[in-house]
This record gives sequence, C-alpha cells and structure tokens, in this order.
Amino acid sequence: MDQRTHAWIAIRAISLLESENKVPQLIKLLKPHAKEAAIGAWIPDKRDAKLGGAKTQNHVFKMGPYAGSLKSRFVVSQKKLARKLGDQRLVTSFLAANDHILDKAWWKQPYKADPSPGQHLPNRAMALSINNIDMLILGDDRVQNFVPGRIQFIEKVRPTLRCSSGQIALFFFMLSHFLADALMPCHSDERDLSDYNNGLHMQLEKHWSKKVGTFFTEKKLIKDNPSVRDVLKEAKEIDRKFDLDFQGSVPQIRSRDVWEEMVLVCRASFAVASVIAPPAKWPYKPATQKPAPFDLLFKQNDKGEELLAEVDRVIMHDAVMNVAMVWKYIWEKFS
Repeated sequence: MDQRTHAWIAIRAISLLESENKVPQLIKLLKPHAKEAAIGAWIPDKRDAKLGGAKTQNHVFKMGPYAGSLKSRFVVSQKKLARKLGDQRLVTSFLAANDHILDKAWWKQPYKADPSPGQHLPNRAMALSINNIDMLILGDDRVQNFVPGRIQFIEKVRPTLRCSSGQIALFFFMLSHFLADALMPCHSDERDLSDYNNGLHMQLEKHWSKKVGTFFTEKKLIKDNPSVRDVLKEAKEIDRKFDLDFQGSVPQIRSRDVWEEMVLVCRASFAVASVIAPPAKWPYKPATQKPAPFDLLFKQNDKGEELLAEVDRVIMHDAVMNVAMVWKYIWEKFS
C-alpha cells in the first residue's frame, strides 16, 4: 500500500473500534491524533526515516516451496489456517472459494519464508507491539488516566521521560503499517512477479491508492488541517469504494501472540498471491520466469475484473480488521 492507503487503513481501524465500543479508552487516546496517521503509518517507508529505510523489501515474509528436512513444520492445511484466522477475516472464505485453483495437493506442500535480517515482517510487528505496551506503561499522567490499572513505579519516572498520548499514537500508527502489509499478497510471495517494479506490486498499490483518493495524503491531513470528525467520516465513506461491510465486531486474535498471528496472515497472503497468479502458469521456480503484469491478470476479461474486485474487498477489509484486532489485543493486556 502507498502512503494514503496506509493512512486510511489506520484511521478506519479507529472508527471500527469506536463502533464496537469495547476499548473506549484506547479510542480516547488515539482519536485526537487521527490525522497524524498520515505520518506515523508511513514512517516505515519514508526515505528519510533511517539509513537503509524505505526499501520495498524492508518488511516482507516472502514464501516459496521448502525442500528442507522439517517439511511437516511448514505445512498448514486450508481448514487449519481458516480455523486459526477466524471467519471474520474474509481471506478465509476467499481461499475456500478458490480451492479449484489451490487444491489439496497445493496445501499439502511445505512453504517457508526466509527474510534477511531486519526485514522479517512478523518480527517487526511483534517488536512494535511489545514496544507499544511498554510505552503505555510509561505514559504521562494523561495516559495513566486512560490505561486500566495502576503502574506502581510510575512516580519514580521523571515527567519529562514519560510518553505522551501523541507519541504513543504515532507508534500505534507505525505498527499499523506492518499489520496492513501482512495482507499485501506481494509482500509474502517470493516470485519475481511480486517484486515492486515487475508489474503487479506497484500497480496494485496504485490501483488501491486511486480508489482511496487524495483526502488521505499527508498534505491534505496535516497541512489542510481538517477536523478529526471529518477525517473519520471520510474514512467510512471509502467503504463503498471497496464494497466493505464491517459488522462492528472486532474478534480476538486466536494465536498466542502477534508474531504467530502475522505468520499465519502472511501465509494466507501468499495463498492469495497464488490465486491471483496460479503457480501452474507462473511457477515458484525458477525465479527467472516472466512477471505477471497487472493488466494481464485483471484487465483481459470480465473474470479478471471480478477477481480484482474481490481481491480489493478481501485485502482492504482484512487490513483494517487486522490493525483493529492487534490494537485491541495490546490494549486488553491491561484489563
């Protein structure tokens, strides 16, 4: 996703949690800073964020066939994956509906990711989740009034060293970037066709960005300074562009922690990539096969257009849901 899509996803997750009304104090903390999602949710891809930042491969979990000695460890059936991810993530029903493309034989094969150090998407999501818990523990007086329970040692921490709600919100928005990218199929597919410049990755993101619209650009949200109320209202208006229907319920994550949950989400995203570009036509090996351009996959006929509309709906719905689920999981650590 690009900057405006990431900002929209984070802001829409605030609205989704607000509608559910199960973590109202978290909403009180995040909502006043919603416009800063334009910055926070894009920090992982900002070119001036840090040396080596903003490379398209700096948070991936690109999977492919595994031929090592621990094959059974890297096999997850469609039914098991669906059970672990839950039926409120649309990706589970999407994969079930496309079992004519990914049959039982496909699901019985072992698939594994091997990201380079520092590029492991689930690792980065887990690290920021723990970091955000620590920031809530070390929050200033205003934050302490939001967070359930009492931090007994907080009086020993100088006020100037405590975290403000704005700082914490910025890090929650940063976390949303990784949680959303776990749903981007090209971040989980090792094939050349998923590399950013090879016709699918970049064009998918441009397609989503065009549908989201310019309201969520950094300039519009920060310099034009709309009200938070208008920002949240505009975020909900995007639902119809992707045919989204949020029911107002945000489920619990079913795994033991954020790391395991994101590994499973990335595994599902890899399967989505394999539905979009079936391995029978675009094999995983050799790595030098011709890319599968966006237009070839989605613009040749009505079937391709229908697939694109469904991919849009599934990925955008689950990206927002993924962010809301993990934010809720973090907050409920305190209750």
